[in-house]
Amino acid sequence: MRLLKLLVPVFLSIILIVFDTRFSYLDNFKKFTLTLLSPIYVVVDLPSQVIGWVNDKGADNDKLISENDYLQGQLIELKVRLQTYNNLALENQKISKLLDSSYEIPNHDVKLAHVKSISQSRLSKKIIIGKGSNDGAALSQLIVGSDGAVGQITQVTPMYSTVRLLTDPTQHMPVKNSRNGIRGITKGVASNANGMIIEFVPLDSDVKVGDIFLTSGIGNLYPSGYLVGRVTAINDTIDASFLSISLQPTQNMNKLELVLIVKEKND
Repeated sequence: MRLLKLLVPVFLSIILIVFDTRFSYLDNFKKFTLTLLSPIYVVVDLPSQVIGWVNDKGADNDKLISENDYLQGQLIELKVRLQTYNNLALENQKISKLLDSSYEIPNHDVKLAHVKSISQSRLSKKIIIGKGSNDGAALSQLIVGSDGAVGQITQVTPMYSTVRLLTDPTQHMPVKNSRNGIRGITKGVASNANGMIIEFVPLDSDVKVGDIFLTSGIGNLYPSGYLVGRVTAINDTIDASFLSISLQPTQNMNKLELVLIVKEKND
């Protein structure tokens, strides 16, 4: 009985296979069965499709993130290059302006220096520049900026130099009026303002507010012809022996970045 139960399904299967192969009687039944099972196939295949879609989207997202990071890096690099270009252009303008300011002094050489620090108080006004004895800097050399004289080197190390500004109360410089050649000596004012006075100018001298004073070259310590300051006030008190002349430096000492060291050509 058990053998019969086993053989009957086998026998029926063989018959159906033969008939399907020879006569295609089961084509419609197979189509009906496949149509009936199609939703099941879709449901069974859905997880793999979802996983594939997620993987594809994840790969696309990673690619977009990577491309975005690359473009951001390129943008930053271009901005940095633009800043460097602008800085070089600005430095070139400053250097050109400095060199233009020294063309009237044919008997002196100049050397460019960067200002490393600026220190200004009521009684002491000085800057540190990035050139020292290794670069030919020496005591008493004149320092000029693009708009006029700055001061004098008072201390030198192999790599740096200290410059006492014209506005320092202990600094003196012989000057002359660019309009009529009247001479005097500047002295810094002991205050927080960057001002100077001109001493030893006779009371009857022709000096006016707005006059420009230049280095005079008297004493051969400084070359002549550099801008020093503009007259802002004049006090001609009768009891005084000389005029009291207030002078505003033509060079803004607070904005110094590049200066020139002026020295004799035979140094």
